[in-house]
Formats: sequence, C-alpha cells, structure tokens
Amino acid sequence: MEPLITDEKPRYARLHGDDENIPENPEALALVQKWKRSFYILLASSLSVIFILFGVGIYSILSLQDCSPSKPGVVIPYSPAPVKYVNKWLTGDPDTKKFMGKPRPELDQAWHDLLDSTLIRYSADELFLANNATSVQHKDGGFVGGLGISHSLHCLKRLKQYIHPEYYYNHETQDWDELYSHADHCLESLRQEILCNADVNIYTLKWTPHSRFKPTVKVPQPHACVDWEALHDWMKGRQARLEDMVGPPESLFEGKDSKEKASAKSAQEG
Repeated sequence: MEPLITDEKPRYARLHGDDENIPENPEALALVQKWKRSFYILLASSLSVIFILFGVGIYSILSLQDCSPSKPGVVIPYSPAPVKYVNKWLTGDPDTKKFMGKPRPELDQAWHDLLDSTLIRYSADELFLANNATSVQHKDGGFVGGLGISHSLHCLKRLKQYIHPEYYYNHETQDWDELYSHADHCLESLRQEILCNADVNIYTLKWTPHSRFKPTVKVPQPHACVDWEALHDWMKGRQARLEDMVGPPESLFEGKDSKEKASAKSAQEG
C-alpha cells in the first residue's frame, strides 16, 4: 500500500521542562507561580539562617580555642605556647598546703615539680616571630629559652628560700650581698609583673569574730586563669637542660682570668 501523502505539516506540543504538568488554566497557573515564589523565598531564608548559624558556630569554636580577654589598642606579643583559660577559685587550690609552712622535703619537692621544664626549646621561626629574638643555641638545633611564668616562679622560690636562710644557705661561704641583690631583683620583677597583669576581680569585705577593726576579704567571683596543667604539659614536651646548650665562645673571656688574678692579688696586698 502506498503511504498517504498530505500537505499538512506536523504539529508539535511545546515542552514545559520543569513545568510540563502546569495546567493551561490561567488561575491555576497564577497559583503555581505564587507557590514557586513562596518556595524560593523560604529556601533563601532557610539558607541565610543556616549560614548565620554556621558562622556563629565557627566563631564559638574559635572563641573557645582562644579565650584571652580583648586588649584593643595594644600589640599582643607572639608566643607559641598553647594558652587556654579556665575559671578557678584561687582559695581552693589543693596544693596550697604543700607550698606553705616551714622548709621540709614535701615543700622542696613541690617547688622542684613546679619548676620542671623551666628551660624549653624553640625553633628559629618561633624566635623570629617573637620580635626577631636571639638566644643560646641548642646542641641538636634550635634554641633554648623559657616563658615568663618560669622566671616568676623562680623568683618566688628564691624569696621563699631567702626568708629561711638557716635551712637553705651555708652561712660560712655564702655571699650575702649577692643573695640580697637577687631577692631585691625578684621583688621588683614581681611588683612590675603584678601591675602589668593587674587582677581586676572584685573582692568584698565581711566582719568576722577575728577582729573588731579589720574585716576579712572575700572573693565572690572565680578568676579566669591560664590552664597551668595544660601549659606545663606543653613545656615538658619541649624541655631543655643546661647541658643541651652550646657553650659560650672563648672570646668572651679573653683577658678576664688575668684581670681577676690581678684584682685578687691587689686585694691581698692591700
């Protein structure tokens, strides 16, 4: 059978893509378009809320990692130490009894443990970031230094020893002028540091039976303290010793021995 040939052109229905099921009814079409607008507005609003919550979450995480108080207008010195803060009542330290009272083995051991890892190891990059600082070299590379907290604790220990000379010093050979000078230096160093890190926590007063003229001090707020245990663990991981340091160059001592001998001879003759 011969195919039927006509002059009529084929007609194709328009495809609507995502809207292929949209009815041709104008009222229904308007309703669908209104629904689409509402949907996109709701979608945009939801995404905005999600991004805001995400940003707040990231900010909160970063804030927890660095809880240092805001110090606008000043440059915060660089330190590689991973400092974080905790709230702490300073009157409730369980180690207080170890550090108070007369000299005894328990007290000496407590100070020894507290000053463990006084010297720590730094990389060249870390000292560069610390105002391009220089220090004594470590035999295995890098440099040897410490943290300010270690110097402060050292000073407190020396002052504790200074008020108990009968226990800590040899009265026959000790240079008492040097001891006084060191203790005086430590007091001045701690005075400056206390002022630098001024404690602005509120304290209150309370009358107690111990005195009619002087009330007792009370602290109603926990302090925001550096987490010492976490910091000390980091210091122990970088511990260095005096024998790890590269010794001084001999050029520093050229002529020093002869001057000391001449001074000693002059003193004997005098």
